[in-house]
Amino acid sequence: MRPTIVYAQSDAGLGAIHRQALQDAGYRVVPVHDGDLALSAAGEEGVDGLVLDAVLPRCDGYTVVERLRAGDGPGRSLPALLLCSGRVGPDARRRAEAMGDLVLRAKPIPLGDLVEQVGRLVKPVEGDAAAAANTASDADADAERRTAPPGRGSLREVHFGALLHALHGARARGVLFAENGKKKKAIELRDGYPVAVRSNLVTECLGNMLARRGKLTQDVLDESLRRVKRGEGLQGEILVAMQVLDEETVAAALREQGEAKLLEIFEWRRGRYRFEAGKKLQRAAALALCDSPASLIWAAARRHVTIRRVDEFIAAHGSVYLTPAENPFNRFQSFEPSDEEAALIADLDPVRPLADYLDAPERVRRTLYALAITELLELSSEVAPAGPRPERVARDHSESEAVRDDALLRGELTALGQTLRDKNHYEVLGLPTIADDASVRTAYEQQIERVHPDRYRSSSGAVRQVADEIYRLFTRAYDALRDAGARAAYADELKRDIESQREQLRSRRILSAETAFQRGESALSQRDYEGALAFFGRALEQMPEEGLYHAYYGWCLHLRHPDNDVMIQEAIEHVREGMRLARDHELPYLFLGRLYKVLGKTEPAEKAFTRAVQLRPDCVEALRELRLLNMRRDKGRGLIGRVLKRR
Repeated sequence: MRPTIVYAQSDAGLGAIHRQALQDAGYRVVPVHDGDLALSAAGEEGVDGLVLDAVLPRCDGYTVVERLRAGDGPGRSLPALLLCSGRVGPDARRRAEAMGDLVLRAKPIPLGDLVEQVGRLVKPVEGDAAAAANTASDADADAERRTAPPGRGSLREVHFGALLHALHGARARGVLFAENGKKKKAIELRDGYPVAVRSNLVTECLGNMLARRGKLTQDVLDESLRRVKRGEGLQGEILVAMQVLDEETVAAALREQGEAKLLEIFEWRRGRYRFEAGKKLQRAAALALCDSPASLIWAAARRHVTIRRVDEFIAAHGSVYLTPAENPFNRFQSFEPSDEEAALIADLDPVRPLADYLDAPERVRRTLYALAITELLELSSEVAPAGPRPERVARDHSESEAVRDDALLRGELTALGQTLRDKNHYEVLGLPTIADDASVRTAYEQQIERVHPDRYRSSSGAVRQVADEIYRLFTRAYDALRDAGARAAYADELKRDIESQREQLRSRRILSAETAFQRGESALSQRDYEGALAFFGRALEQMPEEGLYHAYYGWCLHLRHPDNDVMIQEAIEHVREGMRLARDHELPYLFLGRLYKVLGKTEPAEKAFTRAVQLRPDCVEALRELRLLNMRRDKGRGLIGRVLKRR
């Protein structure tokens, strides 16, 4: 039988996402929506643990645990995880310590961290036991699946913006499906960021969008659609091959098309959604990785969310106040309020409940909606104490998104990683071994502000990889030192030092390989093929499992020995290995297409370039290669062949 967790969360969208993650990890989850229901459910026999939001209707999470501890029922000794908004301060920690067997974690919490933390409190069923627990003989589990499928809900009850924000907070990877009548959309998320979108609406296809804007004639649109039906490729690459539009115009249109498909969902006042973790989309419109949920929600609040929907949200939360957000999580999302919006934020009155703004101008209500949905200001049942004014939120956020030179960032982050690679967890956070809980938390928050993943969403993949690795170093250090029990366990680990050395060695290999790879890229850009080949080879020695390193090494091997038939075969093998290890990246396919092109293998080359475009529709290099291949094919047909093709 699976262990049972009582999960209390008033946010239906976030609750569905957390519930699915815990169920997938082997738990039976009993969902409730307020504190009184949590108290009742936790008092039943067979409950193994609690996951509670600190702020709940009718009875907050702290009070739920205090009442359970004071009673004599089965909930008296249940382990509990309490999810708190903002920083967990000393007062909250002292209150939690007095209750015993209670762990505090700040929201939003990535799904992996949530499952890991619950696993420390209540061990999930594994292996054969988990399979047995999920059989049809488990009547409770069957009923649970029938009555409330995980990761599903109503868009009437959960605003799409709030759902997108919750998935970002959970660092979710998978596909969010949404439907409203005959309209169906699918959004792929990577680490909580929307990266691709697909729609069943004919009006949202690329050709129709370009035709409405006068970029295509009806004849050209019809011909491109005929070629799509014949399987000649994606509409964007076909328009480039027809020499109707250039690669840059198509790439820009594809990005605009993807954003329009996504923003249209914000206009829906009803519909259903479901989230499927781990899934990926094929043949979908790519979205720019720098478009954070906050920027999309703000864009939608300005133009797409109906004012009726905004007013319904304000009325539903009419008795609460907007208070400055303490949680640093949202500070690094890329969005820029207008001057008017920034002035409005600065003038917000922290002692006015939301209901007082229902008669305010529309721009004010829309801004309040965006602030609340993105949690840049938090909803609170109490008036905020004297402290930072709301304008601080927006100002800190925009300052953190200053444009930085990519090469400089890579150098700075790599240097930082090199200084951390041989240090233990205390040294990584800059702490003495006598540090207490509060100082550990403060040090961790100060350190991650420098390398928070949201700072680098608009940077190159190399920058994001190094930043993510350093972020994980800081997070591992915090997890090892977060409380007295963890520090005691880490003291024992330091004596053995085995696992610590393994982690340090892995980080060292990643940072050393990335340094060599960066030098290889620099040499390649200067056409120093021999030097670039040596650097890429060093990167491969350190990280042979990295697909892009194989792909670059293979491509550079050909550039260094362009007339050597043996070398080009070896180059193809390396690029193929890169494709196997980095299936979702377009560059290995681009390099393979170029190598086949050198060998005169037009058909395999075209397939490789087409796959690159499918993975990244705005890959200008692959689109250009496809256009050149089509031009040569048309030239080979002669005048009569070209005329017949147009018919």
